Amino acid sequence: MVHPARRRKHHRKLRGRIRRRRALWVLLVLALPTLWMLYGEMVRRGGAILAFPGKYVASYLGGVAQSLVFWGVLLYAASRRGGLVARIMTGLFFTAFVVVMGSAGAFHAVWNTYLCIDGQLHSKNFVQSIVGTLPLGRPLVVFHFLAAVVVGVIIVRTAKLRVRPRRWPWRVSVVLAPAVVYASTFVPTSYRGIQASPPDALYVHGITALTKELLDITNDSPDLRVQRRKPEAVPALTAAPSRPRNVLLILQESQRGDVSCIEPDPRCDLSTPWSNAVIPNRMPLLQMRSNASTTAISISNIWSGVVPYASRELLHSVPLLWDYANAAGYDTAYWTSQNLMFGNARQYIQDLPISHGCVATHLDSAADLDAGANDELVTEWVKKDWPEMKEPFFAVVHYSNVHYPYVYEEGLAPFRPSEMAKAPEKNQHFFNYYKNVVYRSDFAVAELLRYIRSTESGRRTVVVYTSDHGESFREHWQMGHTSALYDEEVRVQSWIDAPPGTLSEEEEKTIKAAKEQFVWHLDLAPTFLDLLGVWDDPKLAPFRARMIGHPITRPERTVSPVPMTNCTWVWECSFRNWGVMQGPRKIEAREWDATYHCFDVLADPDERVDLGERLCQPLTDVAREWFHAMPNVTPPGRPVVDWGK
Repeated sequence: MVHPARRRKHHRKLRGRIRRRRALWVLLVLALPTLWMLYGEMVRRGGAILAFPGKYVASYLGGVAQSLVFWGVLLYAASRRGGLVARIMTGLFFTAFVVVMGSAGAFHAVWNTYLCIDGQLHSKNFVQSIVGTLPLGRPLVVFHFLAAVVVGVIIVRTAKLRVRPRRWPWRVSVVLAPAVVYASTFVPTSYRGIQASPPDALYVHGITALTKELLDITNDSPDLRVQRRKPEAVPALTAAPSRPRNVLLILQESQRGDVSCIEPDPRCDLSTPWSNAVIPNRMPLLQMRSNASTTAISISNIWSGVVPYASRELLHSVPLLWDYANAAGYDTAYWTSQNLMFGNARQYIQDLPISHGCVATHLDSAADLDAGANDELVTEWVKKDWPEMKEPFFAVVHYSNVHYPYVYEEGLAPFRPSEMAKAPEKNQHFFNYYKNVVYRSDFAVAELLRYIRSTESGRRTVVVYTSDHGESFREHWQMGHTSALYDEEVRVQSWIDAPPGTLSEEEEKTIKAAKEQFVWHLDLAPTFLDLLGVWDDPKLAPFRARMIGHPITRPERTVSPVPMTNCTWVWECSFRNWGVMQGPRKIEAREWDATYHCFDVLADPDERVDLGERLCQPLTDVAREWFHAMPNVTPPGRPVVDWGK
């Protein structure tokens, strides 16, 4: 017979083991949301996390601890079986779990990076931002939200079965839940480059920043950035090109015309010798100018053909070249090394009807926000996709590395002395540095062109090459781009290369005749539509009516005044500036100017002699009519710049 004392001791040990086992079960259940998040992390980027440097490991572990507390408290409060408050807490946990985990997983599946402040801050639609402004009808996105729903249901049911909280601890958790949610909004995250924070922490950080911005608590996004497009439907178009062909646009970044061999040159001692050698029969466009020196505005001009001073509604609903090509039965693609997390740029291309494509974060999840992924990576991606494109096709390859802070390689830097130095006395060193960056990027462009021309479909592909804008180096006191409309920022390299048999005799003759003629980025959309064979389709007429440009493939040129501005409803301007060109005459003004400045870019290519408003009439009247709807267009009456300095 067992002594009663021993029996009691045994029972105490048994109860202790049961309590400990139950406590472990409770902790495990409460950790399930974080464990699910970590499972997703291992699947998506486990190798990268294991390779984090020490300081990033500490940041990530801190984020995991935050996740355990955040989800653990909410789940504990949701684990009680009955009562109104318990049902409310269950709804709160389940909704938060599905939205946060579904958005994080879907966003990473689409963009190969997590949703964070960079992808949230500039949004003007809070409701869409709750789910990352994702295309909710896309099967990949639906899958991740459904997975979050299923896992959320399993976690809630498991918690109600296993946790069974006592009354007072549960009441404390209910009180703590709002405090935990509120406290989580103050936890900093590592979100740029190496995202050394879990996706739930990144989501909360981003949505918090957006909320503060929309409530005017902060002012980190004072200007409008790209919002999600709602493209107008394009009716089925009948493609009737003069010759069977594919069409490819190669779009460079920040590349000035005067550092490039625009026309074939056996010597080519400028920054583009690689592409110069690969495409010796290209047809140059020596007087091509961008209508803006801001990337987002330039691509809007090129891809839509619509004037930049159009309304916000039109600029976000007008079809882009891919929409027209798709309506005409073309296969389409968009490949870029640009990091489209910058300034909401992803929203501009998110809904394009493309079969193939990539962005910087697909190439390198830690791509620089400004310079993007290395240009050679997008070249290799295109080479991989190219054989899968179905002819006829329309495609765009968009490079990025010539954007500040630039991607530089010492072994591809022939221009000396070269130094990343902004001091005025080292301006030439900095300019050489920039030319070396162009030189390096051109190497990647040339490799792409070499590959394309070696393929069967490439022999039927017309290539149009240009840059979104240029770059200034104190020619008119400014550095970089977006700040002015002088030629160093808007005169860009541009040419067309067409293998034999891809153009009619008239088209080839007309393009060659445009060599010295003034052409504009606003002419490119009509040019592409003509190359695609839909420019004359009657169903295109309402869309053509919005375009002031003319196809470079046809004799008629754009001779009316052409707008130039870095202030539009696609991308508001940090540096307000406006201009108009008509032939060689250009006017421009910046926000501190009392009048427009007038130049003849042929007689005065350095734009040093201001001819005055009178000699550029009626362009100044046209400018004031066009730009009246933009903010702060009326010159504020500040002192006129002393042009002698």
